Amino acid sequence: MIPVSLLLNAEYEPSELIQLGRLAEDLGYSHLWYTDIRLFRECFIGLAALAANTSRIALGPGVTDPYSRHPAVTAATMATLDELTHGRAILGLGLGGTSFKELGITVSKPLTALREAVDVIRRLWRGEEVTLQGKTVSVRGGRLQFPPVRDRIPIYFATHGAQVTRLAGEIADGVLIANTMVPDAIDFYVAQAQEGAAKAQRGVDEVDVSIRPEVCIAENEDAAVDVIRKRVAQRLLWTYPHWEYLERLNVDLPPEVEAIAKGSRSVDEALPYVPKEALYGMGVAGDSEHVAAQIAAAIRPGVTSVTIRAYALPGGSITPIVRAFINDVMPMVERGLSGSLARTSSQTAAR
Repeated sequence: MIPVSLLLNAEYEPSELIQLGRLAEDLGYSHLWYTDIRLFRECFIGLAALAANTSRIALGPGVTDPYSRHPAVTAATMATLDELTHGRAILGLGLGGTSFKELGITVSKPLTALREAVDVIRRLWRGEEVTLQGKTVSVRGGRLQFPPVRDRIPIYFATHGAQVTRLAGEIADGVLIANTMVPDAIDFYVAQAQEGAAKAQRGVDEVDVSIRPEVCIAENEDAAVDVIRKRVAQRLLWTYPHWEYLERLNVDLPPEVEAIAKGSRSVDEALPYVPKEALYGMGVAGDSEHVAAQIAAAIRPGVTSVTIRAYALPGGSITPIVRAFINDVMPMVERGLSGSLARTSSQTAAR
């Protein structure tokens, strides 16, 4: 079975987080990513709680960034998590953005920041003393004061950008292609990762390319669609004006969305204007069969895993979705794109 990972938002109180972590491990999820968002529950405290209550599943921030946490501190933190988990730590890196304005953080030279961060982090894990006066990262005589369990913890980038995807192919162990379910767009990102791997003279099998949709599974398809429509609206407003990725999804937004993004930034106001192309281009919604059809269509040559971010119906829990994706959806996906699944996918896209 293709490996499946779970991304949890830092919104759960500790006992629920631990329960979800145990469930994910019991169900066979390979990785559990936990969001690192300023002013939400603290990522690495949550990961420590998960580490103490699981024994097999890989654990890591999904994702931290090189701006709000110094990469040298991240290196020490991840080495500590790896020690705590007996070698199960994974590091997710991205460019962040949420709550940066509140903290006065400005994102600059993003590709350079990621490249310099990976360089510093890996050198520290190898036990080196690091001095670097980079364009975004500075370290003077830094050295970890304890021996890491491993000198190379896997590093993943999360992105929907072409340049970061190419960089992942060049220097990372994997890439999470965020909110992208259009087959042609996935082919594009796979090609970017492979181009980066070729530049570094790496084999394509050295980079895990994971699609990372947002998922709501429910028998009431309209209710599931409403959940993902709201999430897509939130993302559109959050990423404005950086909407370049929408072109690859074949999404043309009505002018009302841009007006709301410039003005009130109200998700409720934006909801009626979210086109179905954006909804199904970025997320997955419906009953298990419809979701399986959408996932199967997105698993292209070069895609090596799936990572989901589950969303519950209002007032509900993500637990049934986490269960259904492994128990119901993935077996159908593994059986391949049967004619019935292909027809279901076409019917879903037409709605």
